[in-house]
Amino acid sequence: MKYREDDINKLLEITSRAGAMMLRNGAEIYRVEDTVERIIRSIYEASDIDVFATFNALIYSFNVDGRTYANVKRVKNRGNNLIVVDKVNSFSRKFCNHEFSLDEALKELDKIKKTSKADVKLKIIGATLASTAFPMIVNSKTPNLLDLPVTFIVSLLTYLIFIKIEKKMYGYFIENFAAGIMVSFFAHLIGEFIFGFNMANVIISSMMPYVPGFLLTNSIRDLMSGDSTSGLTGLAMSFFVSLALAIGVAFPMTLF
Repeated sequence: MKYREDDINKLLEITSRAGAMMLRNGAEIYRVEDTVERIIRSIYEASDIDVFATFNALIYSFNVDGRTYANVKRVKNRGNNLIVVDKVNSFSRKFCNHEFSLDEALKELDKIKKTSKADVKLKIIGATLASTAFPMIVNSKTPNLLDLPVTFIVSLLTYLIFIKIEKKMYGYFIENFAAGIMVSFFAHLIGEFIFGFNMANVIISSMMPYVPGFLLTNSIRDLMSGDSTSGLTGLAMSFFVSLALAIGVAFPMTLF
């Protein structure tokens, strides 16, 4: 059976967009590879399908009617938006059930990309509330209620500045180094005027939005799945993020 070249080009675009969106928003490597392969198999009688995803790249190829098609997609920045991952998962299931034409699939992916951007205000509220609640977990037996408002102020100020720094795209090490400095600086600055709160609890709690727990978990999951390249890359990145935070927190302590 012969297929139009234009349709195959659209399929290449659909698979690269879907795979890149999942990779960019924190999906596991095996999930990205499986989704891309299922999308390809659902439309054409393709053979020799090979999909290779790494921490920040997607490469795949397949054969249709004796011709080999391939594509490479580079993903420069990664985040943790599981809403996008869920929506692309749902899209792939519908696409594999032939609920979308090729043109409709491209429009649906554009729609997902436009409507799934995280609201900055919600990110600020979420980061601040998560940090503020953490002192109760760290010291649950004898909580110091003064830690809560201090943590709220420190985490709010830090995250507001962090968002502005993040837009400059200096790189994850500099961004987290700056976050560590701000958390420690604001906590010690408030400590010069207000007494009675636990400095360690406030600093630890205010750092929670920047700790690479999600990245570390995904890296271990990738290693367990045999994706050693992505797993080791994620572990190394987790280490450097933690190092940047630790150095940043220690730096202002020399001033107070």
